[in-house]
Amino acid sequence: MTTPLAPARRLDNKPGQPLLDVRDLAVSFKVEHGTVQAVRSVGFQLHRGETVAIVGESGSGKSVTARAVMGLLTDRATVAKASIIQFKGQDLLGLPERLRRKLRGDRISMIFQEPMSSLNPVYTIGDQIVEAIREHRRVSTAAAKREAIEWLEKVQLPEPAKRFSQYSHQLSGGQRQRVMIAMALVNKPDVLIADEPTTALDVTVQAQILELLRELQRQLGMAIILITHDLTIVRKFSDYVYVMQNGQVREHQATRQVFAKPQHAYTRMLLASEPSGHAKPLVEQAGRCILEARDLRVSFKIPVGGFFNRRSFEFVAVKDLSLLIRRHETVGLVGESGSGKTSFGQAVLRLLDTTQGEVLYDGQPIAHLNRQQMRPYRSRIQVVFQDPFSSLNPRMQIGQIIEEGLIVNGLGATREERKQRVREALVSAGMPPDVTTRFPHEFSGGQRQRVAIARAIALEPEFIVLDEPTSALDLSVQAQIIELLRRLQDERGLSYLFISHDLKVVRALCHRVIVMQSGCIVEQGPVEQVLHEPETEYTRTLVRAAFEVAA
Repeated sequence: MTTPLAPARRLDNKPGQPLLDVRDLAVSFKVEHGTVQAVRSVGFQLHRGETVAIVGESGSGKSVTARAVMGLLTDRATVAKASIIQFKGQDLLGLPERLRRKLRGDRISMIFQEPMSSLNPVYTIGDQIVEAIREHRRVSTAAAKREAIEWLEKVQLPEPAKRFSQYSHQLSGGQRQRVMIAMALVNKPDVLIADEPTTALDVTVQAQILELLRELQRQLGMAIILITHDLTIVRKFSDYVYVMQNGQVREHQATRQVFAKPQHAYTRMLLASEPSGHAKPLVEQAGRCILEARDLRVSFKIPVGGFFNRRSFEFVAVKDLSLLIRRHETVGLVGESGSGKTSFGQAVLRLLDTTQGEVLYDGQPIAHLNRQQMRPYRSRIQVVFQDPFSSLNPRMQIGQIIEEGLIVNGLGATREERKQRVREALVSAGMPPDVTTRFPHEFSGGQRQRVAIARAIALEPEFIVLDEPTSALDLSVQAQIIELLRRLQDERGLSYLFISHDLKVVRALCHRVIVMQSGCIVEQGPVEQVLHEPETEYTRTLVRAAFEVAA
């Protein structure tokens, strides 16, 4: 179905045959109580050397459209017979799977939204990149290794030769995303589908990665489909924009025209959505401390070498850090990927062992408590992780995932009471209450993140560590989550440690901010002071990258 704002063909009348031509694409999924129509009569055209952006909120059908092009839909998905996907004039939907697989990862490649679930945890990242090279080209293992290390360097992964032998769990979220980008580009594809390629990256590296993609595009004539909810990136890097809502294209036109004169009400709403406002002033500036960390140090043993010369070196992720959070306060922890933010947050939660230092919660030392002794604190201290797909059990239904914490901590007198708390938590997190029987893979990345937030608030904690909780969310939902966190803080007196690389969200939500670099605190203070008058060059670089990206 088309509208005057979203006709079947592009409005810029670009000459020549499209490299990729999608027409009347419709995808449905079988669910427990029937069928969900995820994509409805979607069409778009992509020409060589250009970047086409597909934007929309979580659940709009962006990623399903991309997976249909790649041929990576699940068995529960059905592509309508009238759908057409042509690559260089060849119908992809009619190709045998063997030929489709040869194209995938070679001529058409994809950067996935969730690197932790896309990388194989059993193999080193180097082995996985080498496999991607040798699957499509006849090169020696040694040559493929050299090429893999070169690509790790191109995507700004620190110490690429050492990282080659590491596993995905040993890297930060942003570093894993950079590995995915390297793996997608090693064969210099004709079409690159980038599904939220910079979601997990800090603001300084976002621009570097996108500039790298643009430079490769100029060199190779590569075409890019950019799937994102970050409109500032769309404005700077795309040539043409398709706006999707509820599985349909609502509007499409040249990027400049979309931002200058948006036609559809939904497009105007997206453009108007951006984190805004500020944290409410603390009523009691000298409020009682809820959590204190003193001189925390976190290190990891990193194995290097081969079978006969196996050795290890100590990598210090957190170097003698101290932190104090008061009741009702939100403290932001910012810095580039690999700066130690997440390691520090997990050490505070006792999810990582510390080599030195002390953690006090409500005045009580907890750093050396065993698992059983920590149990009374677990319902009072909760966490929302960066990657919702890897933190939600894929074998459990949404209702079971949220209810599990209630059962373990003895909350809810009856099963019906627990179910009611589950439904209330889902509604509070912006999810419908009737999704309890669905599984995590049936949701978009943003929807899974809201489920993770619902799981945390269902336990009615006092303190929550939020590790990039809005990184997978579109702008309009970011604003909803910020308001939700503010409301919960007001109603329940919650305290937050907010780990993020999105300084716009930090400005809107936090009272104080701590800036980390290479495991150390380089600057800290009230949000307005640090973001408007930064004292260090590192902080100034972060602020420029965050607030001047569209310049």
